[in-house]
Amino acid sequence: MRLGISLPTRQSDGRAPTIAQIMERARVIERAGFDGIWVGDSVGRASWPVPDPLAWLTAAAASTEHIELGTCVLQVPLRRPVELAQRLMSLHALSGGRFRAGLGSGSTRADFDAVGVSYEDRFKILSAALPTIRRLCAGEQVGDAHLPAWADGDGGPPIMIGSWHSGLWVQRAARDYDGWLGSGFFTSFNQLKEGLQRYRDAGGTRALVSTIRVDLHKPGGTFDPDASFSLECEPADAADRLHRLADIGYDDALLTRANHSEADLTEEDLVQIRGLL
Repeated sequence: MRLGISLPTRQSDGRAPTIAQIMERARVIERAGFDGIWVGDSVGRASWPVPDPLAWLTAAAASTEHIELGTCVLQVPLRRPVELAQRLMSLHALSGGRFRAGLGSGSTRADFDAVGVSYEDRFKILSAALPTIRRLCAGEQVGDAHLPAWADGDGGPPIMIGSWHSGLWVQRAARDYDGWLGSGFFTSFNQLKEGLQRYRDAGGTRALVSTIRVDLHKPGGTFDPDASFSLECEPADAADRLHRLADIGYDDALLTRANHSEADLTEEDLVQIRGLL
């Protein structure tokens, strides 16, 4: 099972990290042996600064050589599909084809209210936008829009669909796209297992669990398969939980720490986390 992790969003004193700091952190993550750098998305809900994930990943792309880069999960209804397709294609090109577009409907009303988009229409907007994005990335014309692709564009980045463990979008991810991103946040191990079975039954290939909160300095309790899945526990418990995910067939575990600085997750912490698998 592959292991990915997020990037810091601030310095320890609350200032914004510089691009040099983000680039160096990406190098540290790659050097520690992680398989991916994955960055989440929110617009309006948080009480702390949240970066544009594509900006952070562009800095990571500039400073790394082989590590995979992805969004988990970019909320498509909050953007215009044509300009979003251009941004996705650009990052895919700059990263040498290492970018994976984790896309979804969004699930938090506050983000939609902030942007002025109908929360109730989010699935309808997503359904309409995804084919447009995919066709534009492939160099096709959609209506008046045409975004000529680079010769090595390969049809744009693979598209992973982020959704909860039940419902239509798990099946659509398996049938029409390149992977499915479940969520450890507010989702239990048993629910993740149920979602994975649904995805595999529909013919899905790559399955990832995103938004797994990590803090190996917290005391761990007994593993509860019906509690929200996280690695906020002692190292031995965290290793056990990751191996449980691998044993049921997940391909990737994507770890995160909300509003964190390098002081919250040191290089030594990263090495220890990577050593769990």
